[in-house]
Amino acid sequence: MRLPLILFGLAAIGAGQTPETIALTHANIIDGTGAPPQRDQTILVQAGKIAAVYPSTGRQPPNGAKVEDLSGKWVLPGLIDAHVHITEQNGEIGPLRDRLSRLLLHGVTGVRDMAGDARVLGYLAREARLDAPGWADVYYSALMAGPTFFFEDARVPATSRGMLVGSAPWLRAVDETTDLRLAIAEAKGTGATAIKLYANLPASLVKAIAAEAHRQSMLVWAHAAVFPAKPADVVDAGTDVVSHTAYLVWQAQAHVPPDYRQRAQADFHAVRPDDPRIAALLADMKERGTILDATLHVFQQQAARSADSVAQGLLPWIYAVTRAAHQAGVPVDAGTDSQGMTSGRPDAVAAVAEEIALLVKECGFTPVEAIQSATQVSAMAVGRASERGTIARNMAADLAILSGDPTADIANVKKVVAVFKDGKEFHPSEK
Repeated sequence: MRLPLILFGLAAIGAGQTPETIALTHANIIDGTGAPPQRDQTILVQAGKIAAVYPSTGRQPPNGAKVEDLSGKWVLPGLIDAHVHITEQNGEIGPLRDRLSRLLLHGVTGVRDMAGDARVLGYLAREARLDAPGWADVYYSALMAGPTFFFEDARVPATSRGMLVGSAPWLRAVDETTDLRLAIAEAKGTGATAIKLYANLPASLVKAIAAEAHRQSMLVWAHAAVFPAKPADVVDAGTDVVSHTAYLVWQAQAHVPPDYRQRAQADFHAVRPDDPRIAALLADMKERGTILDATLHVFQQQAARSADSVAQGLLPWIYAVTRAAHQAGVPVDAGTDSQGMTSGRPDAVAAVAEEIALLVKECGFTPVEAIQSATQVSAMAVGRASERGTIARNMAADLAILSGDPTADIANVKKVVAVFKDGKEFHPSEK
């Protein structure tokens, strides 16, 4: 039975009908590629895609187009939060749709969910693709981990409700006896974009899972250390995206624990950010095109709640290593490891805006480079860079329109006044 559509805080322009052609004129554009801003540009939107981008001076919009003058406004590709856990606390559809709608209101047109109930995530992803109802696209993973993990993590029962623990196609316990070909085929059948390698797996299994996932045309996402597999093991397996700069420290630790529950026991004071072992790892990631999902936001939040020496050493370390990764040419996406919003209060903002700000303020990214992380690179992380994440002809018309210049103040990425999702325009509801 089809569930009713609820848009939280959004009003669709034209009762959900998209004019044949929309001309967004006199806009300042940051196209998501890392190129300098383009001023006084026109973006033509037709049938959900960008039909053309050209200077507004000297060329009029097509006859019959709906013209919107964006003088003084800034246009970015829709933001993609490359690390969320949408269903972590609640699997009820209504609140989840509301959350995805709020994210769209803040300019977030896509999210990469990094472990949840695929039955719920699949429904949300299908609705977003088929009906463009006014919420962010959802790309999600099927998680694989060693059997011991499933008896250690309190979140497992809720996300595999109704299934024997460790047997759900989206939350699978694997060991040397697992039929990986079948397990990954079943994971793919859930609609997942990728296999996520989470915890308690040796290097040999990390490599075998990654190879089979790629053979079946699935992406591979992983923690930067999978315990006992080290970061180099994860990268050398061909993993497409590795999460958490903080876990890269294990490449230079004398001993990697066999259980992910000990992941916070690394000594960030003993390993310099410019340690040759870390530098070699980053060089390998650059050569392979491995994306770093830094997740600065979540560690900043954790450090704010902890006064211990590990927490205090962690933040300077991850900022320095993320900076080094960027300087080495490693692509860095923008993921928050959150439910997408900074809080449930009315003054909440999209957490990815905070991640973008940290890339600029702490890691040496320019505003244009940080926006590229949250657009083109995040689109690469979900395997959609050929159709989303940049402003160019034939790309999906996913756009965030800002009232302020983010190159002057990166905080202006929060000042979203309108959003296009697949060519449909949404504004915050008048109150």
